Amino acid sequence: LDPVRVAGSTVCRATLHNEDFIREKGIRIGDPVLIRKAGDVIPEVVRVVTEKRAGEEREFVMPESCPVCGSSVYREPGEAVARCLGSSCPAQLKELLIHFASREAMNIEGLGPSIINLLLEKGLISDPADLYRLTYGDLIGLERFGEKSARNLLAAIERSKGTPLSRLLFALGIRHVGAEVARKLTEHFRSLDRILTATLEELSAVPEVGVVIAESVQRYAQEERNRKLVEKLRAVGLNFVLPLAEEARPQPLAGETFVLTG
Repeated sequence: LDPVRVAGSTVCRATLHNEDFIREKGIRIGDPVLIRKAGDVIPEVVRVVTEKRAGEEREFVMPESCPVCGSSVYREPGEAVARCLGSSCPAQLKELLIHFASREAMNIEGLGPSIINLLLEKGLISDPADLYRLTYGDLIGLERFGEKSARNLLAAIERSKGTPLSRLLFALGIRHVGAEVARKLTEHFRSLDRILTATLEELSAVPEVGVVIAESVQRYAQEERNRKLVEKLRAVGLNFVLPLAEEARPQPLAGETFVLTG
């Protein structure tokens, strides 16, 4: 948006989060729009100011192919999100790596989007398992890396090998498997191998895991590239089993409900 003052701050962006929302409000590229802060916080397009249109506005059309890899784009019935179907799309790989290294997943300190971009550009990694094969020689001399930063990143990657199984499962980026579902699956099956070889009925029997999640886990496990990644992660020494000590850990907040408000 052209910068505008709204409720005490300057707003330059308002998210149009799905195609249906754009169609419903008749928003076109170049449109003058009325915005507000939903909940006094989030910039929202209220409506198009049609009387101020100049006649040069044009409709937004969702691309039929991925702008990064050229693969087809598909939107599942009933869903808002259009997804690239490319199994080796560089953009998907980048986002998977960012998710894998995030605090809620493997928590690899210092491995943010810019470093991931650099490692991809230099051809040093092609999947999450390659992170664990990086060496000091690979990093030293790269932009942003001196002796200390290279050693710090390698140490953070090494530490992440001790990350609990539930967070590794979450880090894989399986659709519909969030942090809580990953914990439920881990507690029930107690190993990554059991989760990925479980039947649809076995997966669906886990509390909070319905058919949609169960089918998503099965689809993930059936794809050859995913099976190869899992084996590479096993080979570098990640935690594939829930230890007994972790299973028996006290849960003083179990059963409690908390409501937090800003």
